[in-house]
Amino acid sequence: MNARMNDRGVEPMSNERSDAMVPDEIVEILMVDDRPENLLALEATLESPSYRLVGKTSGEDALRYVLNSDLRRLALILMDVQMPGMDGYETAMLMRERKELRQVPIIFITATYKSKTNVKQGYFSGSIDYIFKPFDPDVLRWKVENFVSMYRHQRELKLKNALLVQRNQEIERVNQRLLEAERELLLHQKVLEQMVEARTKQLREANQEIYQSQRRFRTMFYTNPNMIAIRRVHDGKYLDVNDAWEKTSGYNVEQMNALGGDALRIRSSEKSELGSRQIEYVTSKGETRQGLLSTQMLEVNDEACELIVITDISERVALQKHLNRLDRLNLIGEMAAGIAHEIRNPMTTIQGFLQMWRKSEQPLPREHIDLMLSELLRANSIITEYLSLAGNKESHFAVHAMADIVDSILPLLQAVAVMAEKQVTVVHEAKDVLLRVDEKEMRQVLLNLSKNGLEAMQPGGLLTIRTYTDGGEAVIDVKDEGPGIPEADLAKLGTPFFTTKDHGTGLGLALCYSIIERHQGSIAVASGSLGTVFSVRLPIYRPTDGEAEQAAAHGAARSEDD
Repeated sequence: MNARMNDRGVEPMSNERSDAMVPDEIVEILMVDDRPENLLALEATLESPSYRLVGKTSGEDALRYVLNSDLRRLALILMDVQMPGMDGYETAMLMRERKELRQVPIIFITATYKSKTNVKQGYFSGSIDYIFKPFDPDVLRWKVENFVSMYRHQRELKLKNALLVQRNQEIERVNQRLLEAERELLLHQKVLEQMVEARTKQLREANQEIYQSQRRFRTMFYTNPNMIAIRRVHDGKYLDVNDAWEKTSGYNVEQMNALGGDALRIRSSEKSELGSRQIEYVTSKGETRQGLLSTQMLEVNDEACELIVITDISERVALQKHLNRLDRLNLIGEMAAGIAHEIRNPMTTIQGFLQMWRKSEQPLPREHIDLMLSELLRANSIITEYLSLAGNKESHFAVHAMADIVDSILPLLQAVAVMAEKQVTVVHEAKDVLLRVDEKEMRQVLLNLSKNGLEAMQPGGLLTIRTYTDGGEAVIDVKDEGPGIPEADLAKLGTPFFTTKDHGTGLGLALCYSIIERHQGSIAVASGSLGTVFSVRLPIYRPTDGEAEQAAAHGAARSEDD
């Protein structure tokens, strides 16, 4: 071997810092295995004057090495999976967090972790290959040689790219000098033109204005991408048409005059921007196209003429029709996803009650059956609403006590929580607060937020629903004990189709935000390592005396039913 490991498995790094690398330059291979005899076997297999083999006996030692070393010549990492302390999977994932190591290939070598799940975990952790012990030395050498070859090829490409950048800079400097020379040439040319102009001043002054005017007009006329024609007013004869007119319509000036009248069979459809008219016209091939028609009066050889300009918009009209169709298809897709999401909540509740009944083998209480029936009716009403395609959903606002709305969903949440070995508790700090809301929609919001919180927690977690007032507003907090939401994802909450779940639709929170906005409220989110709190803030309803008595009676009746 060209370089040997010391007693710590670390060889001092070279002071050489050159980024350039010739094809035969020594490369580093990091070997990580908790058994010294395995490291010696790898060393004996891979011994080569082209390699500098560095051995480490633990994941921690390997991490310290890559943190404190120059990694520009590190071509490959061979790592054992099963090691005391930090295993190979965790070591590989931590290495991938360092930018310099993201492109370094990692090969896992193991004698025990051979299942498909272990192999998948290895690839997920950042490995590029998996070798099982006992390994074939020839196969290992072949793989290592190929990875080293790829590494050297990449370094060679980087060197060539640096040379290319250098050459581009040189070309840029040459171009700059050429530009300066061109400016000098233009300056000399301008001086010469001024000298010629001075000598021919009398003739130029007599013809300059007419010449420039004609030149500009002809350039604009013949090179314009729009269809342009000049027609005499008194007899309707076409004097000239431009190239775009001939190419698009298929008629030249002689054919236009021979056909007479309206050769293009123009039909005006509607007024458009800047006084132009949207029209339909027919080409010589019988194709009907769309355009914007505008006209302007002018004089040609002391005769009144009409300047006709047609901007062809056929492709734009066709594209607009296609976009409208895509919008309709997108709306249908969003509505279908919305149906599936809104029906899933009541179905989950019913499933929880039925599973409780199957485990307990006791008859379900009547109130539970009533709740299941109401959820089935709610799912049916959702389907009916979407099938009717009646536009925006109409909300049925009524006055309800905030505490009653929360209590009405408590049995449903407890059923779901019991099946998941979790707990739900409700804390009312403001029982007499009234809200003017759609009760079904508010239940939907609270069920969505609570269900998300339950799914975010591990078994044994506690979901807390707290009602109180703050700053003249009613507040309902839904707090879970989950791992929290990443800060980068907080700003995306409520965006349609954005979800952090593996099987979520990304519509639940979007629907919640839409419902609360319709109720002139807001949703605030606070998240950390100890859990997440969704705070629903709604305006407090101030009832008349009669409405207050009615609400109090309704609350008392509901308490007796409970």
